[in-house]
Amino acid sequence: MTTISSPINSRFPEQAARRTRSFRPRFAYAHNLYFQDGVLLTTILAGILYLIVAVSLDAAGYVKNMSLLVPVTMGAFVLGVLMAYSRFDGFFALSHSMFTGLAWILFLMATILPTAEEIAPIVSRGIPEFQAKAYFILLTWVNWVEAALTGAANAENYVFIFEISFLIWWLAYLGIWAVLRHGYTWRAIIPAGFVLLINTYYAPNSILGFLGLFALVALLLLVRTNLAEHQRRWREYRIHFNPDIGLDFVRNGLTFSVIVVALAWLSPSLGRNAQVRQLVEPISVRWMDAQQRLNTLYSGLNRQLRPSGSAFGDSLRLGGARNVGNRPVFQVVANQGRYWRAVAFDTFDGRRWLNTGENSLQVEANTVVGVADWQARDTLTQTITLLSPTGNVIFGAPDIYRTSVPLNATVNTYPMQSILVGDSGPEQIASDSTEITLAHSRRTLDIGDQYTVYSRYTQITQWEMNHAPTSYPNSVVDKYLQMPENLSPRVGELAQEVVNNSLTPTETVYEKAAAIEAYLRDSYPYNEEIEAPADDVDPVSYFLFDIKEGYCDYYATAMVMMLRSLGIPARAVSGYAEGTFDEESQVYIITEKDAHTWVEVYFPTYGWVEFEPTAGESELRRPVGEDPNFPESDLIPGAPFDNFDNGLPQDILDEELMNPPEFGQGGDLPSADTGRGWQWWATMLAMPVLLVAGFLFMRRFVMAPSAFTPDLPPILFDRMQRWAERLGLRVTEQNTPYENARRLSRALPDAQTPINTITNSYVVYQFSPHGRNGQEHIDSSASLKARLASSKVDLPGAWQRLQKTFVRVWLRNKMNQLLRRRNPFALVD
Repeated sequence: MTTISSPINSRFPEQAARRTRSFRPRFAYAHNLYFQDGVLLTTILAGILYLIVAVSLDAAGYVKNMSLLVPVTMGAFVLGVLMAYSRFDGFFALSHSMFTGLAWILFLMATILPTAEEIAPIVSRGIPEFQAKAYFILLTWVNWVEAALTGAANAENYVFIFEISFLIWWLAYLGIWAVLRHGYTWRAIIPAGFVLLINTYYAPNSILGFLGLFALVALLLLVRTNLAEHQRRWREYRIHFNPDIGLDFVRNGLTFSVIVVALAWLSPSLGRNAQVRQLVEPISVRWMDAQQRLNTLYSGLNRQLRPSGSAFGDSLRLGGARNVGNRPVFQVVANQGRYWRAVAFDTFDGRRWLNTGENSLQVEANTVVGVADWQARDTLTQTITLLSPTGNVIFGAPDIYRTSVPLNATVNTYPMQSILVGDSGPEQIASDSTEITLAHSRRTLDIGDQYTVYSRYTQITQWEMNHAPTSYPNSVVDKYLQMPENLSPRVGELAQEVVNNSLTPTETVYEKAAAIEAYLRDSYPYNEEIEAPADDVDPVSYFLFDIKEGYCDYYATAMVMMLRSLGIPARAVSGYAEGTFDEESQVYIITEKDAHTWVEVYFPTYGWVEFEPTAGESELRRPVGEDPNFPESDLIPGAPFDNFDNGLPQDILDEELMNPPEFGQGGDLPSADTGRGWQWWATMLAMPVLLVAGFLFMRRFVMAPSAFTPDLPPILFDRMQRWAERLGLRVTEQNTPYENARRLSRALPDAQTPINTITNSYVVYQFSPHGRNGQEHIDSSASLKARLASSKVDLPGAWQRLQKTFVRVWLRNKMNQLLRRRNPFALVD
């Protein structure tokens, strides 16, 4: 049997030779393993590590049928273990695993994925059904590669499942191989952890629990392999140690791991550090470009649109499931407020909204921008305090004309007189007006930073909107009546039908917009767990006529397209809804789930006015105005933002005031329970149970002595003495081994034979006339082994019989203590 090659073996050949004689693996080819101690627990922990990654990818909810990642991982795990035990070298192991993994993945995918309709053209050529499924999957992958090379979009999810399966196969196989064959624990943990981190960030469903469980198992694996590494060296240097030390290390390692994971869970995220964010900012820009490309290639996936400030840019794609959290983003001190706008879009290309503003403007801090002289507007001051990173995006009520921080802004210009607002009030000037549609601070904004935004905020009434002019400037018509070529004509037909069938008059622009707004709110349920439309499907038609449910991005897009089909300029706007007004501190608290998209409609002389078509968002009401039947005095008193009664009876108003919406209902509603969460929690709870069961199995069948070694007599004798003390029999150093053995035999007469066997072997080993160092000891150990073998001494069998007696007596002792409150089995001299 060959020894494991290491620098220590080459430097100390005699110690290496003694190590080889003193520890022989039980299984064939087990000497190929790097670790000879704790192999079973190490293997179990490594397998659980990759199962966590596989199950988390399934729980993320990108596409259906991701559950096949579990058998993929199990196959890679089994092959990795077998190859680690085998005598094959690295090249054969890697090449063999590549083809085996490909075959295994194709087999699993062909078992559950393609439908009979999809493979019908292949089967019609006389190809067996199972083989046709494999061909279909390979053909789909070839088409995806072609799309990647040509820059086309691809919405086929089979390719995504195939590639993720191959990724998890290689992660698990190489990880198991690296740990068992070479002892590279970090090389197994880091790639798997990196994949899990990316999955946690982009997963449509929250999987933070898997990240915590992964960290716990990874730390336990590091503890176990670190101990095994030390045990290798102790054996090589002939340092006596007790194999039971593994139990203490695992127990203490588990405690340490739980503490570390808990501290990491509670500690602030590294991404909140301003220096770190500045360092990675160039990488983030490149990553966003790459992400847009990946979104095109995997347009059929359910993706999470992260609602942080950095997610607000010059584009907004209509995708799949939307997942938001409760983390506070910022708070606002203002007299009123409904929306905190980040970006206004003008062009819809059929899949995404774009801000195509070509004019950019650098604005210094506290410099006034000449905004349009819109009517029915008042100055609104907002002081914003950041509670989370926002990517330096500036939020505020429209129209922003001054900020306390310097800006890089994307702007629209309008050929009309503008006004400058100073301390003495608005001042009209003869200059084209400017509208900020997207702004970033030129100064890095950290958590806790504050900035002030000054806006010309609309106070328009229903009467004013009904009587607004309908002559639109060319700059507005050219940009805000644009519609994609592939937009279904059914969208315009539906808009006309809604207007014609409205119960209220729809002669004016406002009445038409209000009718479409009410129709969308009443007819389409809110749901964040929708699947993304296929690449060849118009998302507006997909929302209006196919699934007939969605979230704010789809509501806003549908309303804008319907209004534009009627010749009414409109646009989609993204940012945050008003959030929750805290009465005690008199501030608006905005959280991630308040991230929102809404609609703005253009009214000449009044500018852009917000509308709210999303069901689940609080209704946007405005004062009736000069209509004598509904005077402005009917405003709801004490409302924290611009909610107006719209002529509702007083008893309804009182009910609304006495039963305000609960926290967070100002934004989009959270998604409905998918019904699968309990499965993942059950899996997470089962992991520790499997760990304990695996450890008990290892302790019973692996840690127990399997063969005689020169070190075995002192180990078993030491265990026997510790069990004697555990049963209440005092063992002293003044007594000889035979005296301690006789005392134990009197207490346990049924175990006298194994007690004497272990004691005799220990005395022969310990008090041999030969020295215990150098080659002479090796020869004496060999002769000792031969003498004991010739006398048919079965030390492992003796210890197993004695251990059963110890356990039986110990359990009986504990039961008597519980029943009688005393110890009836006293071991005395």
